[in-house]
Amino acid sequence: MSTIAFWSPLPGGSGNSAHAAATAAAIAMDYRLKLLLVHGGTAKERVEGAFPMSAHTLDHGLLSFQDHGMDALERLCLNRRLTRENLQDYTLPLLPDRLDLVQGNAKPEGTMPGYRKQLLQSICAVASQCYDLVMLDAGSGNPKEGSGDHALLEAADLVVVSLNQGIEGLDSFFKGGNCPPMVKEKPHIVVLGRYDKYSHCTLNNVKRRFGYKGVIHGIPYTTDFLDAWNMRGVLPFLQRSRSLNGRQPAAAFLASIRSLTKDILTQLEMTSLLKLVERGA
Repeated sequence: MSTIAFWSPLPGGSGNSAHAAATAAAIAMDYRLKLLLVHGGTAKERVEGAFPMSAHTLDHGLLSFQDHGMDALERLCLNRRLTRENLQDYTLPLLPDRLDLVQGNAKPEGTMPGYRKQLLQSICAVASQCYDLVMLDAGSGNPKEGSGDHALLEAADLVVVSLNQGIEGLDSFFKGGNCPPMVKEKPHIVVLGRYDKYSHCTLNNVKRRFGYKGVIHGIPYTTDFLDAWNMRGVLPFLQRSRSLNGRQPAAAFLASIRSLTKDILTQLEMTSLLKLVERGA
């Protein structure tokens, strides 16, 4: 029904893939929605770093990259054989009936470089027919015309822009025009990753300095989350964080992600359709 892209104008240090992975997982855990997580990079990159890919690979037996993931979807789409009924067969289940992942391409330019944009946008269109939300990790930096990330940004209904508290990056985005027209023209949400609430560059100060009228979210730096990412254990980390005291860093991280998810769902006008799932609350 709706497509959300996570993107950063910064070359690194924004936590964009972490925001995409954690947000998708949190929505899948909290709401009765079915999500698909997609990225425009190669296999083992970006959001894939949050999850234990080796375990899923074993489940697929002798399947290769050509038999599942984005390479397979691009070929099916090119041959007009991709449908809402068979798309899920080429994904990896992360949370059964809640969250699936499409692994990236074997090569950066995709299966059919000349058709990259059309294929990805067609895949997103089919995915929106069988998933409630399609979450896209559109990478960092200004995407090149015809690239996978460019196609994902164009396909998005809403863009989450990942920044940090570095003043040069903020100046560049808010004043210097470091924002592609396709992002400016879409509804977007600004997120400051690795957020330090004790910095002078607070959320309110950023809004005042740049005259920004929208909501800005701060996702705090959390050592436990970094460790979970390095161990491909983001899902169990979020599950544990749900039962922690709100003053603990991991709980504060999850609270910030939940605040972002509510803003996303509100902007997509989906709140009336949702039912919070109570799991031991």
